[in-house]
Amino acid sequence: MKAANFPSASEAEFSFLQNSAAAKSIEHHGVFQRGLVSLIAAGHFVNDSYTGFLSPLLPLLMSRLEFPLSRAGMLATVLSASTSLLQPIFGLINDRFNRRFFVFLGPLITGLFMCSIGYAPSYWLLIPLLMLCGLGSATFHPSAATMVSRVSGRRKEWGMSLFITAGNIGYAMSPLFVVPVVTYLGFPAMPLLVFPALLVAFLLFRKLPHPATLPIHLPALSRNGDSQRQRFVLSLHLGISILRSVMITGFAIFIPVYMHSRGHSLFLAGATVTVFQSIGAIGSLVSGHFAARVDRRRIIIVSLLAAAPLLASFIYFPGWPALLALALSGILLYFSFPLNIVMAQELYPHRSSMVSALMIGVSWGTAGLFMTPLGFLAEKFGLQNALSALVASGVVAAFIAAFLPKDRVSVPKRVL
Repeated sequence: MKAANFPSASEAEFSFLQNSAAAKSIEHHGVFQRGLVSLIAAGHFVNDSYTGFLSPLLPLLMSRLEFPLSRAGMLATVLSASTSLLQPIFGLINDRFNRRFFVFLGPLITGLFMCSIGYAPSYWLLIPLLMLCGLGSATFHPSAATMVSRVSGRRKEWGMSLFITAGNIGYAMSPLFVVPVVTYLGFPAMPLLVFPALLVAFLLFRKLPHPATLPIHLPALSRNGDSQRQRFVLSLHLGISILRSVMITGFAIFIPVYMHSRGHSLFLAGATVTVFQSIGAIGSLVSGHFAARVDRRRIIIVSLLAAAPLLASFIYFPGWPALLALALSGILLYFSFPLNIVMAQELYPHRSSMVSALMIGVSWGTAGLFMTPLGFLAEKFGLQNALSALVASGVVAAFIAAFLPKDRVSVPKRVL
C-alpha cells in the first residue's frame, strides 16, 4: 500500500505554538474536558442516527415511488460514498483553515436533508438529497474527531472511545427513531426529527472553543522530521483500519443471507446483525481504559487475532454458541478502532483532520467498495468460503500491526 504523502510539520510551526499567547493560555488543557467530549460525542450520536434512517425506510420508499431493488442498492451506495469518500476533502480544508463550524454544521446539514427525503416526488430527486445528507456527515467526521482528540488532554484514547461509541449507538438505534414516526404519522412528519440536529448544532455552536485556543500534542515521532517513517506507519494504520472495516461490513451485510440459508428466520438474522454491530460499541468504549495501561500495539494485535476463531466458530458451527461467538467477535473487532485513529493522529498532529478522514471515511468507504467483489466471490465459491476469506483478512491485519512501532508514543506534561 502506497503511503500517503503528508508533509511534516516544520520546526517553525512548533516554535510558534510554544511561544504564542494562545498556547500559553491553554496549558491547563492537558486535563480531560468531560463536558466538551460528551457534547461532541452527542453530535456524533445525532449525526450517525440520521445516516441510519435510509435502510429501514427503503421498503416504504420502494413502495411509494415504485423503484426496484437494484435502484434501492444505488441509493445506499450514493449515501455511503458521499458520507465516507468525501471526508478527506473536508479534512484537508479543516487542517488548512482550522474552522470549528464544520463540527456544528455537519449534523445540521445531515439531519435537514435526510428528513427531507419523504417529500421527494420521484426516485431521481432522492439521489441529490442523499448526496447532500452524506455531504453533511462527511463535513462533520474529520473535524469532530480532531476536536475530540484535542479536548481529551492526555486521555485521547478514552475521548475517542466515547466519540466512536456514540456514533455506533446512534446508527444502531436509528430505526427506533424513524420507523414509528413514519409508520404512524407518514413521511410528511419526518421534519419533526430535525429538532435533535437543531439542538445539538446550537449547543456545539455555543460551547465549542476556537481550535486555535486548543493544544496540539506533539509526540516524539512527529517531531523528528522522519517523514518517510511517519508515512510508512500511517500506511500501516490505514491498512489495518481498512481490513477491519471490510470484516465488519462484510459480516454485517451477509449475516442475514447466511443465517437464512441455514434455516433461521429473517427476524433472528436481522436481530443478529443489530447485536453484532451495536455490541461493538462495548469494545470501542472499553478500549479507551485499557489503552492507558497496556501497550496499544499489543491491544490491536491481540484483539484482531482473538476475533478470528470466534468468527470461524460462527461460520462453521450451528446453534446459540455460534451466535454468542459472533457477538464477542463484534466487541473485539471494534476494540482497537479508536486506538488506530488516535495513534494515527499522533503521527500528524497538524494534519489530524485529514488523518481522521482517512482512518474513518476512507476505511469505511473502501470497505463498501469491497462488497461487490466479495459478492462475486460468494457466488463462485460459496458464501461460507467468502466469509472465511474475511476471517483471514483479520489475521492479515494483525500481521500488519506487528510492524507498528513497539514503544507507546509518550505525551509530555505540557501539551504544547
